[in-house]
Amino acid sequence: MPKILVIANPVSGRGRGARVAEKAAIRLRDWGDAVELMFTSKRGDAKEFASRAAEFDRVVAVGGDGTVNEILNGLPEKSPPLGQIPVGTANVLAKTFGIPRSPRHGADVIHAGRTRALDVGVANGRRFLLMASAGFDAQVVHDFHAQRTGAIRMHEYFTWSIRAIFKYEPPRFRVVADGQKLPDASFVLASNLPCYGGPLAFTRTALVDDGALDLLVYSAWGKLNVVRLFAEAFAGDPCFMPGMTHVRAKSIRIEADGPLPWQVDGDPGETLPLTVEILPRAATLVVPDPAEPGPTSP
Repeated sequence: MPKILVIANPVSGRGRGARVAEKAAIRLRDWGDAVELMFTSKRGDAKEFASRAAEFDRVVAVGGDGTVNEILNGLPEKSPPLGQIPVGTANVLAKTFGIPRSPRHGADVIHAGRTRALDVGVANGRRFLLMASAGFDAQVVHDFHAQRTGAIRMHEYFTWSIRAIFKYEPPRFRVVADGQKLPDASFVLASNLPCYGGPLAFTRTALVDDGALDLLVYSAWGKLNVVRLFAEAFAGDPCFMPGMTHVRAKSIRIEADGPLPWQVDGDPGETLPLTVEILPRAATLVVPDPAEPGPTSP
């Protein structure tokens, strides 16, 4: 039976993380799996705990996309498959692959151990599975996280964005992709997945294992165009908007005049310049089998 490391953010999901992790651990032990359950208490704990992953057959994140990202960045070079039981705000990774939120069903998926290889992005040395970007969203993420207290609710991102747009002035980014200079932009997104978060989707045709990132470079300025961009991500396909350049790239460089922020997987990064690269099929994710209901009883 597999040896499984479960790393849980106890405050994720407005305090549900601890209960979900404990229920999942019980379910895995019912299967006969050897489970070690570790709870984070501060930023950086998940990364530190993940450094032991080579001792296990699987490592599991109980939390949101931020917890997954931190574990990803703590995994050793030779690491086991990464699983998730989603308890976060957006849960983009879990929604993309149909990973169940139920601790019982999620544990069944982890036990079954079906996997899929994923490309891994690297943003200034920080690995990611979802996306990295610079522009309005990055500014909102930085401002929101600087003032947040406690758990995050999805509607708070929307409320914060509405407030932020009134004082936001779109900057000008310089972008180079695979050695080719692209048009200057007010918004730049390098995405590994079709979904961005919640109802938003900027790169609906992105593939997680094609060895490239889907790069959007939006060359329109002004607050109204920012609103149009995100409205199109909600209801249409921004790839076909006027002023949009959409390419697939393996190496991306984003620069600007001044220390403008960037974000990665929904968490604050640092400030530009930003170099983004892709590591083809460098991670393995535990996923449910879409053709099978999966095991239901130990």
